[in-house]
Amino acid sequence: MARFCKFVFIALFLGYFLAAQAEAQQQKMYTWTDENGVVHFSDMEPAGQRAQEQLIPKNEPPDTSDPYATAAATEPSFADQKRQEISQKNRESKENQARKSAQCSAWQAEVAQLEPNRRVFYTNDQGETERMDDVERTNRVAELKNQIAQNCR
Repeated sequence: MARFCKFVFIALFLGYFLAAQAEAQQQKMYTWTDENGVVHFSDMEPAGQRAQEQLIPKNEPPDTSDPYATAAATEPSFADQKRQEISQKNRESKENQARKSAQCSAWQAEVAQLEPNRRVFYTNDQGETERMDDVERTNRVAELKNQIAQNCR
């Protein structure tokens, strides 16, 4: 029981001490208006004047952060958005150009293989080797040259 009372006494004492410290850290400010209508501010109570007392919270560093910085950090500006769009379009254009170039090269290689040879063999869907007849070969060469003319220039 004695320990409990001692503990309660210490806890109450520390609570009172901390509350007194918190109050002591708050400064007071006095404001009043003189007979000419000028408003005065002071940390000392004026003699012979009726002043309003206000508590000033303990000094904390002022918030100097830019309120627009968080919005700017999360969202890119209009110019940055445009730059990103242009960059994306350039990447897509280069990828499309590379695909187109690869396709054109494949068509040109097939024409180079089909055109000079009279006997062309190919593997059909069933895995059998077949000979392409001359009409089919010339039609395929014409078709490939048409594709090249339309897409590869």
